[in-house]
Amino acid sequence: MLHLAEDMEAAVPATGDTAPATAGSSSLSPNVPRDVATLRTLRIAKHFPFFLAVAEEQNLHRAAERLNIAQSALSRRIADLERELGNIELFERQARGVAITKAGQVLATDVRRILLQIEDARRNTRRIAEGDTGVLRVAFSEAMLRRPVLPTVLREFRTLYPEVELRAFPLTSDAQRSRLLTDEIDVAFVIDEITDGDQFARLAVGLDRFVLVLPEDHPLAEKQSVGLAELANEPLLWPARHTSPRLFDRMIAAFDALGVSPNIAVEVSAVDIAYELVAARIGLGVVTAARADRTPPGVVLRDLPDLDLPLPISMLWPKGSASPLIARFVKLVESRLAEPV
Repeated sequence: MLHLAEDMEAAVPATGDTAPATAGSSSLSPNVPRDVATLRTLRIAKHFPFFLAVAEEQNLHRAAERLNIAQSALSRRIADLERELGNIELFERQARGVAITKAGQVLATDVRRILLQIEDARRNTRRIAEGDTGVLRVAFSEAMLRRPVLPTVLREFRTLYPEVELRAFPLTSDAQRSRLLTDEIDVAFVIDEITDGDQFARLAVGLDRFVLVLPEDHPLAEKQSVGLAELANEPLLWPARHTSPRLFDRMIAAFDALGVSPNIAVEVSAVDIAYELVAARIGLGVVTAARADRTPPGVVLRDLPDLDLPLPISMLWPKGSASPLIARFVKLVESRLAEPV
């Protein structure tokens, strides 16, 4: 399952007077009471396979052969279980075998269910340990969505591991780093920062660049590339400061270095918004991760060679992670990046 999460905080159902859940316990079930999770419970449970063999065979001798133990040892096991249960008779001894009592029949039903649940727990634990099930939380910036590798990997991961719950979080790069540090996400696709390698495991994914979005009948559309000085008097659509403050400042500095003061008409938070505003003649867009095949009618892209701000994109995940799910996802991304374009 792929879930696009809008809020990282899960809803917590109202509860009554039950004790708070401990680490590793299910929020859907109450904690095991202390008077149940005792050695007495273990002493009872260790007799279950022996009891079930006798209940199914209705004969101590055949049950002992099935378990490959002496009949006398099996009789002691049954007697010990009856004593642990409060001296409750589970079998009636007969000349040709044993007959299970009503109490024994009820216990046999419960024991089968308990043993099946134990086996389910063993299988589930193994599947989680091997990365066949669980939850993987993947976050990404808008720039990553415009690269075919991410949709491809998400689709393929769901096919390979259908029982893994895949959660997707569209977030800014800074928000991804914060949530990666607080273990709210598992994998992040961000615009790279030099310090990322100090805090996270990192894989280079690609390199973005800035382009100019403008109406196809604009005078500058006749050129294949546009200098920043030619934009001095143009109203510009600019990446929003509140979503990417560092990128905003770097772009201002790049314009200032050439003596150009950008005329910022609108700050936009997404490339698609810039496309539509350009088409509406609100201004010219300075955007990253733009693709010519996704531009709306009447809009074209042109290079901005003066705006030399390459934006490397990286995949980040916790250093030293032992998660098999993360390892499998990383391996899948690596394999897709290694394929020829």
